[in-house]
Amino acid sequence: RAIEKLVRVYHGKVASLLDVCRQNIIFETCEDLAQCVELIARDRHTIVLGYKNRLREDYPVSLSGGYRDVQLKLVLVTLEAERMGLSHHVCEVQLLLKEFAEIKNEIGHKKYVDARNARAE
Repeated sequence: RAIEKLVRVYHGKVASLLDVCRQNIIFETCEDLAQCVELIARDRHTIVLGYKNRLREDYPVSLSGGYRDVQLKLVLVTLEAERMGLSHHVCEVQLLLKEFAEIKNEIGHKKYVDARNARAE
């Protein structure tokens, strides 16, 4: 997928590819998910570089095949990250509600991939 995205979206510009490191966190409620976003945003060892909120009411679900999450692109700012040469390494954290995580693991991800492919992304 990284090579596909590099060619389709970033036209060979390797520095634009930021989501090589990705992790999911699954939540039971919207409140818990929102609390996590707040905690990450306030964490002095984390810099949030960008986000996508696919849980917004006005988010066009046709862009994601119905898939919904909150994506955070972040960098860890710690002495350990610095020592390991990772202070500029961008990580993607996908925050999902349990229902969407279950759909993602079943048919939802295929719909998302189909929608993304239709847009040549």
